Amino acid sequence: MRSIQNKVTLTYILLSFAVITLLGLISSCEIERYYFNRVLLGLRSEAGVLSALVHEAVEVGEPRARTARYLNAIADAAQMRITLIDSAGWVIYDSAVPDSLLGTLENHRLRPEIVEANKRFEGSDVRISASVRGNLMYVARFVSPDDFRAPVFPHLQFIRVATDLTEVEAVINEIRFKIGIAGLVVLVLVLGVSRLVARKISNPLVEIGEMIKEIKAGNLDQKLPVRSDDEIGKLVELINALTDKLKADIEQLEKLGRVRSEFLANVSHELRTPIFSLKGFLETLLDGAVDDPKVNKMFVERAYHHANRLDVLLNDLIEISRIESGEMKMSFRYFELMSTLRQLVEDFADAATKKEQSITLKSDLQEISVLGDKERLRQALGNILDNAVKYSQERAAIVVRVQSLDGKIRILVSDSGPGIHEEHLPRIFERFYRVDKARSREVGGTGLGLAIAKHIIEAHNSKIHVTSELGKGTIFMFDLKS
Repeated sequence: MRSIQNKVTLTYILLSFAVITLLGLISSCEIERYYFNRVLLGLRSEAGVLSALVHEAVEVGEPRARTARYLNAIADAAQMRITLIDSAGWVIYDSAVPDSLLGTLENHRLRPEIVEANKRFEGSDVRISASVRGNLMYVARFVSPDDFRAPVFPHLQFIRVATDLTEVEAVINEIRFKIGIAGLVVLVLVLGVSRLVARKISNPLVEIGEMIKEIKAGNLDQKLPVRSDDEIGKLVELINALTDKLKADIEQLEKLGRVRSEFLANVSHELRTPIFSLKGFLETLLDGAVDDPKVNKMFVERAYHHANRLDVLLNDLIEISRIESGEMKMSFRYFELMSTLRQLVEDFADAATKKEQSITLKSDLQEISVLGDKERLRQALGNILDNAVKYSQERAAIVVRVQSLDGKIRILVSDSGPGIHEEHLPRIFERFYRVDKARSREVGGTGLGLAIAKHIIEAHNSKIHVTSELGKGTIFMFDLKS
């Protein structure tokens, strides 16, 4: 499998090679065109000058031999070849060929530069010369035969100049070589840079892959360093956050597993106690105590007490299961709070009176409307008051207080009971948690009342708080939207 690092490097190299090759070809063609155009322009200028010189030589009656020497000198000085061609296409002078050999030259009438000059006054061509065996550029210029009627160059019609392109081609080849070397250097630099870039990209990905392997193996104590703020850096941050979330989720699942085990153990224990007691009383009655008027009524009453306790426990279990599963839906409406609290206080008045306790409602406002589920809030407050009455000593004072605070209504339930030790406060809202287990069973508590109250109050986007001081009492409080 090809690595990302190799893929990135290969992509850079191929792309750079394509770009450098394309730029090299374009540059080479443009340089070649530039040099050839310079040579062509020079030859055209030379052809014009030669036309004027030959015409002047004819006008002054210069002999052919002297004119030929002039032309040879010019050809040597300018390093070019001069050819004069008559109207029939035959060479009548050539600086590169002695006069004695002119008859051996081919007819030039069909040479490309001659054909073009005959049509457009001037023509050009590049080819290998058959006579001098070199790559030459030719420029031919048409002249009027009427201007050259003298016997020096009879019937002269074309003046052609040519230059050897060997030096030009050598310069162009040298430039091409330098372009190639420069391209090679650029490719080497691109290779080095691409390796660095690819490594910078791939190394974090390799680290991420290794981390994911560790996570898969169950090792969540991993943290990747965030070395950049780009996409890879964001990905690293996301994976670190995901790892933290997974770790927290696993810890939560483990905690839920422990809570579930504790819950099942508590439920089994809470159910076993009244069932065991019921079974014992009923067995005693079946064994003959039912006929004994001294004990049968007492055993039936105790059996009824435990059956009633079992019924309350099962109802609380159903309630908290419905709340925690989301099956229980709240019906939020505005309702008058004070009348509800007065009725609630009256409901617990008899139980408080039996213990010579006082239970009072205090508020600065006569009527207060709050948003919430009236029946569920009544249930939550009932559970709190029930605990206050059950666990407070005789002649204790229980107060339900209502306060208006910044657009909210605060409800406080306080008692002057024994208080709760600080170490128990964080756990009193847990299911089946009891500060004094023996005392709780003695007064008939299920251990679910405060857990139910907490869930109901939190469903109202509020939070229940508790403060307590040993020997002085406990205060429960929460806020409602007014």
